[in-house]
Amino acid sequence: MSSDERLSYRRRKIGQALRRYREERNLTQEAAGRLVERSPASLSAYENGHRAIRPRDLRQILDHYGVGDEGERARLLELAVQGRKEGWWRDFHLSQEPVIVDVASLEEDASRIRSLETMAIPGLLQTESYTRAVFSSYSDVRDTKRDKDALAFRMARQRILKSPSPPQVTWILAEAVAHMLVGGAEVMKEQFRKILMGANAGRFELRVLPFSAGAHPGMDGSFSIIDVGTEDPMKVVCVHSLTRSWLIDEPPRIDRYEWAYEELSSLALSKTDSQILLKEIASTL
Repeated sequence: MSSDERLSYRRRKIGQALRRYREERNLTQEAAGRLVERSPASLSAYENGHRAIRPRDLRQILDHYGVGDEGERARLLELAVQGRKEGWWRDFHLSQEPVIVDVASLEEDASRIRSLETMAIPGLLQTESYTRAVFSSYSDVRDTKRDKDALAFRMARQRILKSPSPPQVTWILAEAVAHMLVGGAEVMKEQFRKILMGANAGRFELRVLPFSAGAHPGMDGSFSIIDVGTEDPMKVVCVHSLTRSWLIDEPPRIDRYEWAYEELSSLALSKTDSQILLKEIASTL
């Protein structure tokens, strides 16, 4: 599988935009092909996300379609540039779920990541021992075809927190997660040390959603909001379940997740109080 075939999310977003602009101008693919000097098959491949597009070709098509919105042009061209990059994740495209590999590539280009975690320590913060314990806890229902390199892939994703230009990362962690003895006391002690060291170093912000918050808008489960790019960033929500992961990019749905995250932020403990609570829980192990 080529690198162009792996970064499907960016291709889909560009393709959706190209289809929308073509249809707004009442052009068939045949007529649009004559206008932009491309075959209808090529345009179809772009619009369906089956082929990556070079920034130069994208710019030419946008010119022919008369797309003058500089913000929209810059956003699409940035996606095209990102989509042609060769990243570390290329080594995992055969052994990991395609959507998760896509998420890793989006994280690399993210300016901000906001996540709610209700059942486990965030994957980007897990120690190897914690991850092994998580994987082993549901080994009987895991997709064994995706087990190869799963631990290495999760650890590799964590490099964004130490990159020269890391994204602004914020986690809201349900208090129940801190009380769960995943892998036993020693594993949890090591996990608490890693979290507290990273938070103290300013690599991320972690706030605890206490039991006292009661009912809250995150009770349906964990999610992450990823802002990709810096100028007018593309926003995408990532949701995981037992059998699949998926990306949500419809603006009205993203608005709901952003509203929920703001509500959760208002209910969570401060950074300082969150660290105090985590230290107290760790001291009982």
